[in-house]
Amino acid sequence: MTTAEAPQALSLSMETFERIVPFGVIVDAGGIVRNLGPSLQKIAGSACGVGRPVFEVFSFRKPRLLKPELVFQDVVGARITMEVQTPGNDGPVSVFGMAFNITIDGLPHVALVMTPGVNARRLIEEQGLRTCDFSAGDGSPDLLPLLAMQEEMAADSKRAAVRLKSAYDEAERIALHDTLTNLPNRRALMIELGDVAQKEPLTIVHVDLDRFKEINDTYGHAAGDAALQHAASALRSVFGDEAMCARLGGDEFVVLLRGAAQEAKLAEFGQAVVAAVSAPFQFRGEHLKIGASVGLARTISSDGLSADELMHRVDLALYEAKRSGRGCAKLYTPDMLSAHSAFQGLSADIRRGLGAHEFIAYFQPQVHAESGALVGFEALMRWNHPQHGLLSPDHFLSAARRSRLLQALDREVRRFALDKLAEWDSRELVVPKLSLNVTSEDLLNPDFSDALLWDLDARDIEPQRLVLEMVESVIFDENGTEIAEACERLVGRGATLALDDFGTGHASVLSLANLPIALVKIVRAFAAGVAEDARKRFLASSMIEMATNLGVGVLAEGVDSDEDVKTFQDMGCTLFQAFHFEQPMTADEAAACIEARGVVDFTLDRERLRA
Repeated sequence: MTTAEAPQALSLSMETFERIVPFGVIVDAGGIVRNLGPSLQKIAGSACGVGRPVFEVFSFRKPRLLKPELVFQDVVGARITMEVQTPGNDGPVSVFGMAFNITIDGLPHVALVMTPGVNARRLIEEQGLRTCDFSAGDGSPDLLPLLAMQEEMAADSKRAAVRLKSAYDEAERIALHDTLTNLPNRRALMIELGDVAQKEPLTIVHVDLDRFKEINDTYGHAAGDAALQHAASALRSVFGDEAMCARLGGDEFVVLLRGAAQEAKLAEFGQAVVAAVSAPFQFRGEHLKIGASVGLARTISSDGLSADELMHRVDLALYEAKRSGRGCAKLYTPDMLSAHSAFQGLSADIRRGLGAHEFIAYFQPQVHAESGALVGFEALMRWNHPQHGLLSPDHFLSAARRSRLLQALDREVRRFALDKLAEWDSRELVVPKLSLNVTSEDLLNPDFSDALLWDLDARDIEPQRLVLEMVESVIFDENGTEIAEACERLVGRGATLALDDFGTGHASVLSLANLPIALVKIVRAFAAGVAEDARKRFLASSMIEMATNLGVGVLAEGVDSDEDVKTFQDMGCTLFQAFHFEQPMTADEAAACIEARGVVDFTLDRERLRA
């Protein structure tokens, strides 16, 4: 600031100036110190004397042009930094301020209004000053409590930062861990996999618990939690602290080991996991037991696989373990990936075919051998594929079941077959019985029987004309009780139950004793060639006699010759379904067959069979 721009001179007494500016300096026009503030005097001691030239008392650092040969008045309004030499060897003290024009007792002077600045607190401690040494006019008194507050705020901020970091660490730990088993969770596993998947060889073990739902449903969720904790402990015991054991959720676990284990070692891991998880554990005095299916995969860093791709591989291996009967371990192979790709393509094609109504029923006649007349048809699923032609269920049923499309296919084919039955009725080609296959999924569906009866009612078809065929594996699966109840409900509403492939299951006799079965179909393995094979004749005769004694009808499948038919007739079986009589046919061909053969009505129940 130049002299012309300097503010108007203040007029004060020397006493007032000392009181309000304890770090102030009054310099006359000749550059002689006329007054020092009391705080400044206390710091400088005897070295800071009044009556001496200002440049002898202070060392000026700013502005640089402030030198003895210059007129002091020229820097009025400028910022000033000067050093005060303190007694002893503590070194100089820097003070900061500005120069102002001031009138003292009527004479012109220059006032250097100074303050120790941000070092005020340290200055007080080192120089022995007190807060009362500062007046309200000086900047230091206001600065000191602010600095003290700033220090407290900084300390509080540090403490809050420590608490926040601790809370963040705990939240992160919770976010990355399963609270029940204290294992890392899916998120933690995927983060770890993402970090190391393409950097080093890895071995991944995917474990799915067998019979967990049974434990959970029978003994409650607390028992399920105990089973999960048991499984977590078992995995730790097998792999130790070097591996990352994680719970994906539900009853699934994954173990991640760094390094690609040899195939023999992988087999050991699989067997050890199955054995450790399958060991009994205690829950409220009960000895409970679960099992484990295990999928294993290994990779090297050069494979360049992502975390999701690695998990996909080990998932495929786990699926193969489950498909193989559970309680075992399977190692991933490239064939699994190609098979899965084929499955995905086929599943998508099945969905497309459903939308295009490509799934239809073919009809295989069921014949009364003595008269040659039809007693009914079995509706068999076929896929009228636009590129591959007519496909039997062998080509797509497994994929449909795995992709949970089987019920949709059954429903599509069932309605197609019922439509044709109603069409034949309208043409007075009345077929006594129509056989449809049912699955465990159908029987466990609480809406199945209502939907089936609605379909029948909509076409004016009596339930008594419907035969529902099932295999023994359907009846005696893990939900056997529910399925048996569903069978009773269907029979109570008029439908007839048949047991397909009779003689292949271990529970054939039990099926007849416990369920309202009205018809058994002897499997082709016993029927074909029965005339020439004494062992087959004995077995077939025993099955027919047992069914007849229980009031159950018998139909033989797959007979090859007139001799086979005659042999079965001699044993009391007169109903047949085989290529020897007719092959599966289209609806139009079936209508022609009805006209050619004619029909014969019969009743199937647990009391009698008449034709």
